[in-house]
Amino acid sequence: MMPSPDLERFAALIANNVVSAFEREQDGAEFHPTARETTVSVLVRSLLAIMPTKSSDVLAAACNRGLDDVVGAVGLVSPRVEAVDPDGGSGTMTSA
Repeated sequence: MMPSPDLERFAALIANNVVSAFEREQDGAEFHPTARETTVSVLVRSLLAIMPTKSSDVLAAACNRGLDDVVGAVGLVSPRVEAVDPDGGSGTMTSA
C-alpha cells in the first residue's frame, strides 16, 4: 500500500520540525543543506513505516531510529526525540 500524499506531507512536517529542534539542541549549529535534506528524508521514511498513528511515543521512536541511522552513523551524540505532537507535528527533544 502506498502512503497517501497527506501522510507524506505530515511525515515531512514532523521530520523538518524534528531536524529544526535537533539543530536548536546543538546550540544552533545547523546541518549543511545536503545533510539536512538527507536527514529529513531518512526521518520521513522512518515515519511512513509506522503511519498512520496517533501515538506520540510511536512517532518519537520512529524519529529516533531515523536520527540514529543518520547522525549516529557519523558519530554524533544525538539528543533524543521525547515526544511528537500527533496533531500538529512538533517535536520535543531531550538531551542524549
